[in-house]
Amino acid sequence: MNLLKEFVNCNKLKAVKNRLLSFCFLIFLLVFFKASPNPSSTIFNAKQIFKSDDAFNVIYQDNILLIKGIHVNGNLKIYSIIGNMIMDMNIQDFSKVVIPINLERQNLYIIRIETTDNRIFTHKIVAH
Repeated sequence: MNLLKEFVNCNKLKAVKNRLLSFCFLIFLLVFFKASPNPSSTIFNAKQIFKSDDAFNVIYQDNILLIKGIHVNGNLKIYSIIGNMIMDMNIQDFSKVVIPINLERQNLYIIRIETTDNRIFTHKIVAH
C-alpha cells in the first residue's frame, strides 16, 4: 500500500512538472517574439510575394490578347468562368505579349500568369 501511495504521488509530481515546463516555454516564446526588434527574424514571417511595382496589363480587343508587364518568364493560362482551360502556354518574356485568340463575345475569362519566380497574377476579362 505504501508503494502505491509513492507511485501516485510520483505521477502527480510528474504531471505538475510537465505543466510547469509547458508554461515556462510559453512565457519564453511570448517574451522572445515580443522583444524581437526585427519582425523578419521571427519564425512566423511570411514571404512577400507581390511587389507594388509589379503589374501586368491585360487587354483583349479585336480577337487579340495583349499582355504588357515586366521582363520575366512564365506560364499563361486562360480559363472560362466555369473553369474550363482554354489555353496553356509558356511565355519567355511578359514585357510585351500579343496572342491571337478567338474568345466568345460577352463571356468572362480568367487570365492566370505564373512566373518562374513563383508569383501568380490573375486577371478577369470580358470578351467584347
